[in-house]
Amino acid sequence: MHNGLDIAWHTVVKMTNGFFALLPNLCIAFVVFFLFYTAGRYSGRLATTLASRASMDRTLASALGKLTTVFTNVFGLLICAVIVVPNFSLDKLIAGLGITSVAIGFAFQNILQNFFAGLLLLWQKPFGIGDEIKARDYEGTVEDITIRTTIIRTHSGQRVYVPNGILFTDPVTVNTAYASRQVHLQIAVDKDLAANKAADIARQALSSVASVAKDPAPSVYVTIAGGAPNLDIYFWAASKNAEIIKATDEATFAVQQALGKATQQVKASKAA
Repeated sequence: MHNGLDIAWHTVVKMTNGFFALLPNLCIAFVVFFLFYTAGRYSGRLATTLASRASMDRTLASALGKLTTVFTNVFGLLICAVIVVPNFSLDKLIAGLGITSVAIGFAFQNILQNFFAGLLLLWQKPFGIGDEIKARDYEGTVEDITIRTTIIRTHSGQRVYVPNGILFTDPVTVNTAYASRQVHLQIAVDKDLAANKAADIARQALSSVASVAKDPAPSVYVTIAGGAPNLDIYFWAASKNAEIIKATDEATFAVQQALGKATQQVKASKAA
């Protein structure tokens, strides 16, 4: 019984002596960490300010500032660890960092991938807020680009959070990269109407549609599908999805209405 108490007492005394022996180092480490913490806050603000002045994206500038602060604080903690434990040499520190970084990399692979992909997307700016994009099965308007995800509002009114890793590694179509896009229509021609005449009528009808671009001018080609003539129509319209739908609807209605009138006239003349 007494031996157990003696061992416990000696252990407590040893721990207390060890604490007081390390107390000066702990005080120095606390002061050093406070200095690094303060430096991290100011360096983070400075990095954010410099990035903003360099016309970087606001989210990217904020992320760079936070990263600067985190790296400064982590470096300060490592310096403090060396101060508190002098036997902890630099080579052991580097080895420990290597093992730790590998472990963290495997544990947070997807998170880190999306994080760095987000930084690169904000840096390269292949698309911006307000652009309409298509990635995999998702298509819509970009509402926001964060460090981890890009928020898309689909044309049907749904919100989709797409991981930045997908947008960085997979092909992405930016529908609004240019002011206009090409639209393709295929309209059947009545057998009583000559195909060449139908093509001229379609060109004239398209010239009166305001949503169809005049330059470049629409192109109309006669093709045969299933033994019947068709018109393959190509024209340009404003690149946003709503404008494409509007132009397609107006162009289809104008061409079909003009072809219908011409067909009626041909049939009436034949009947006479």
